[in-house]
Amino acid sequence: MTNTLIMKTTNFLLVSFFCISTFSISNAQVKELIGSWNLNEFTFVNEKNKDTMNSDKLKEDGSVWDLFFMEDNKFKQTSNMSGSGTMDSQEGTWKSSDDSLNLILEINNQNLELNYTYELKGNNLILFRSNPKGTMKVIAKFKRK
Repeated sequence: MTNTLIMKTTNFLLVSFFCISTFSISNAQVKELIGSWNLNEFTFVNEKNKDTMNSDKLKEDGSVWDLFFMEDNKFKQTSNMSGSGTMDSQEGTWKSSDDSLNLILEINNQNLELNYTYELKGNNLILFRSNPKGTMKVIAKFKRK
């Protein structure tokens, strides 16, 4: 009976430690997202092509995509990459969990939810998004401003 109690206590402590560690890592990652980011590299992949625009090409083309993550889960993006030829700005909210980042933007009084997988590497934020069939992917790399 004592061994069973020791095992249960040990398991409880291990599970508690794992949950606390996961929460701490997730919280740290959320805090790392807060701030301003600008696009540094953009890759579009489809079944036939892979096209990458590095920072020099983005500057040459005048391409801009800036992200602003605020502490109160508010979000703003400014970009001229929609194809409209104008600089557009949208606001909304953001939330993250593990390696998922969800942006909810208000566009023309409607909410648009964009779901990304993301990585943080130092001062770099990498967003991954693909269509439901997986035939097109976008990889956007941002640097902290």
